[in-house]
Amino acid sequence: MLSSDIQRRSSPCCLRAQEHAIEIVGIGANTIRLSSQSLSSLPVAERDVTFETSKGPATRHYKGVLFWDVLQAHKALDGLKPGDQLRKTFIASAKDGYQIAFSIGEIHPDFGNMPLILVAEVDGKPLDGGWRLVAPGDKRGARAVYEVTRIELR
Repeated sequence: MLSSDIQRRSSPCCLRAQEHAIEIVGIGANTIRLSSQSLSSLPVAERDVTFETSKGPATRHYKGVLFWDVLQAHKALDGLKPGDQLRKTFIASAKDGYQIAFSIGEIHPDFGNMPLILVAEVDGKPLDGGWRLVAPGDKRGARAVYEVTRIELR
């Protein structure tokens, strides 16, 4: 699945996730706090995603921003050569302690190009518990992180 398969709108749109901030650490000396307001200037990404579940396939419509765009907006990889960028990983942590690791190479547009979405709405409804990270293209949704509280770039 390619980032180009995602519908993207460059005009800001109201992403209506309940106001739960996400901390991003490992970028420079300061912690970055993401909120609906701080993400409102990024292009909105929308995608229908189907995951296999124990009850069969389930399709949902996700709306949010691409995590790659978040990294670019905060200059997370500026100054790093492509090889150095590809050595980077990040761990997404949920409110309940669930954690999943991803690599920059998976989401980098010149390499894996997975459109990892930081989701604010599912099927047109804002998420009550905060942001969700969804990996379109996965067969199963086990790498979806619900109620993301922290993302650590390593």
